[in-house]
Amino acid sequence: MHSVFEKYDGKNPESAVVDYLQEQLHCCGVKNYSDWTTTQWFNSTGNNSVPLSCCRQDMKNCTGHLDQLQELNTRGCAEELESGLQSVISYAMLVILGFAIVKFFGMLSVCVLTCKREDSGYQPLYSGVFA
Repeated sequence: MHSVFEKYDGKNPESAVVDYLQEQLHCCGVKNYSDWTTTQWFNSTGNNSVPLSCCRQDMKNCTGHLDQLQELNTRGCAEELESGLQSVISYAMLVILGFAIVKFFGMLSVCVLTCKREDSGYQPLYSGVFA
């Protein structure tokens, strides 16, 4: 994840991915907003700000300046992404458990129906002599 943030320049495809991720997850940087201070993009712009995708959505006049932290999402994207993935995995496990329960009761009902079946009238042969 750090490598994608390092490639950020505001114009390339990696930048679009980072901006989309930060806007959708309401996050900024990998661990937190201060991660941007070590990127090449931050040093090349020289305006002491983070990308506008770090701005909180309710702040319409956000400039991304680090001296206005109340306008920025300060939590890191790694933490937000991890919590999102954990909730998806939890739902997937519940669905799998549901299918397993349905399958168990289906197999149980087949066993019950098979065991309650009436005899077909055939008797097994126990002697080993066939003439």
